[in-house]
Amino acid sequence: MVVSMDLLVSEITTPSTPLLFAAATSTIGMSSTSSSSSICSSEDSPATSFRFELQDVKYDYPSKSLSGAYSYRPLAVLSGHVGPVSCLALCGEFILSASQGKDIIVWQQPDLRLFTKFGQGDGSVKALVTVGNKVFTAHQDSRIRVWKVSRRSENVFRLVDTLPTTKDYLGKFMKQSNYVQTRRHHQKLWIEHADSISCLTVYNGLVYSGSWDKTLKVWRISDLKCLESIKAHDDAINGLVACKGIVYSASADGKIKAWGKEGKSSHSLKGYFGGS
Repeated sequence: MVVSMDLLVSEITTPSTPLLFAAATSTIGMSSTSSSSSICSSEDSPATSFRFELQDVKYDYPSKSLSGAYSYRPLAVLSGHVGPVSCLALCGEFILSASQGKDIIVWQQPDLRLFTKFGQGDGSVKALVTVGNKVFTAHQDSRIRVWKVSRRSENVFRLVDTLPTTKDYLGKFMKQSNYVQTRRHHQKLWIEHADSISCLTVYNGLVYSGSWDKTLKVWRISDLKCLESIKAHDDAINGLVACKGIVYSASADGKIKAWGKEGKSSHSLKGYFGGS
């Protein structure tokens, strides 16, 4: 049985309303041996203490109706996916949406008409991010695909590479030190994800990928090279976000971890939230 899944586009009414939110500040040089705070640091760098304060700020927040529910007005329902819609991204004039199928649907604004479809590989698309004229797509088959966007080409979204790239593999097959144990009797190169890639985020010329294999990998956008592979969590990574030099990873292990780097150094753990 084929089930068509819809994408709902809504508008909300937003009068200015006070909202309490948590603002993070950091203090470098806190002792990594402190037992009174839930801070964990790497052995090679000082910990960062994250302090959260409630602040009263003005924020556009949906108004409530007399029944207590927020007021939403549907603008359109976009149909075309087979299976649940897994992720969305904005790319210039386009909205990109992906589902359990390999195809990514491109909707053109402002009329929200179906512009085109593109896709490749096995398994569903789990995450989408855009950087300039490039689209990065994370897949269930443990690969990241890179697409170039060009209005000058008949094929507007053109596949230009798959991560890890062929250049990334060159010279790494022969050295045993480049392999990591993924499960019993199985090894992979450290540049490879060993399970579904669940999330992506972009910051300062880098793409970060999180996977169900519990690792966080760092890719340089300019040459698509894998720079780092971090054993970040004790369970699957489900979400990533980056802000002001810190990358946050959310995991099924119940923790949100904060990662940062200074200069050309590798990323190190600055702190974590949740868990025991």
